[in-house]
Amino acid sequence: MNHRERVLATMNHREPDRVPRSASLTPGVVEEFRKRTGHDNPGAYWDWDFGHVGFRRPDPLPDLKERFGRYFANQDFECILDWNVADYPPEWGVATRWANMWHFSAPVAPMADFTRVEQIDEYPFPDYMNEWRHDHLEAEVERLKNEGYPVTGGVGWIFQSAWTLRTREQLFVDFYDNPEFATALLDRITAIRKAQGIRLAEAGVDMVALSDDIGIQQSMIMSPAMWRRWIKPRMKEVIDAVRRVNPNIYFRYHSDGLLTPVIPELIEIGVNSLITVQPECMDVFDIKRRFGTQLCLEGTIGCQSELMVGTPDDVWRMIKEQCEGLKPGGGFIASPGNGVEPDVPWENLVAMFDALEKYGYYS
Repeated sequence: MNHRERVLATMNHREPDRVPRSASLTPGVVEEFRKRTGHDNPGAYWDWDFGHVGFRRPDPLPDLKERFGRYFANQDFECILDWNVADYPPEWGVATRWANMWHFSAPVAPMADFTRVEQIDEYPFPDYMNEWRHDHLEAEVERLKNEGYPVTGGVGWIFQSAWTLRTREQLFVDFYDNPEFATALLDRITAIRKAQGIRLAEAGVDMVALSDDIGIQQSMIMSPAMWRRWIKPRMKEVIDAVRRVNPNIYFRYHSDGLLTPVIPELIEIGVNSLITVQPECMDVFDIKRRFGTQLCLEGTIGCQSELMVGTPDDVWRMIKEQCEGLKPGGGFIASPGNGVEPDVPWENLVAMFDALEKYGYYS
């Protein structure tokens, strides 16, 4: 099987030749990879199975401080609005405040002081439908498919976009005290995500990726009832709109943390694969037993457990257990639960892929 055949078989809950694999390496780990291996492409080196396309950044890049600087006039610390260094989406006007470790940073919200819906109407949201943002997509999709890859296109966040624009605390206040504002903001973001998803489907992608962190270690960030009111119908709106273009497209959904209370409803609205089934928060084997015929499991390799604090032998043992328990019937894509950070020992990262090479085959 090539990569595309392997992944599509897995998404259809058929057993492929081997478990598909992928990973996301943070910048420090990519640097370590280059030093250790002399190679530049981790995906080719470890035979990852996904191809990705996305919307272009503006060219030439606009001056972000000129475009958004007025929204940070009351900030008493440095905000970085720079295309080349910002971690958070600068084209949305979200500034970056550096943290103290590795690549970590925090968002600085441009709408923190907004009080009126009219301010949302006047805000310069990004426009992904300008032709130069997406006129490359068909050619990129065709190239990746010809190279034997399944193609995923991401449309980003809804809830996280709202709170990085507004601050999470203020958005939750809005849910109760200013629902008109929260509705207007979430609806504006949803319209953008829907347009992106439709365009990706028109370009021929196999899968659309949605992301929103709605879980933490031992619970959800919000109650299931709040998620049902504010987030679920908007996710469904995006999924339904995209499936009107291509009824057979797959949706992969990422969230960190514990999601068990809403997994049946994610399936109900059309999610095919849960990109992160974080083993420190959920029992991956229980999720397989309960939902494995309806939902693909990804991101089951914990970045906070064996991969970070174990030995290579521990990693080998964990991969063997996961392959034995999650492979049957397909629907298992092996990947770390989140971006691999520099606190993961190099030897453990190597052990993970070596163990997948040994235990990931179906015959």
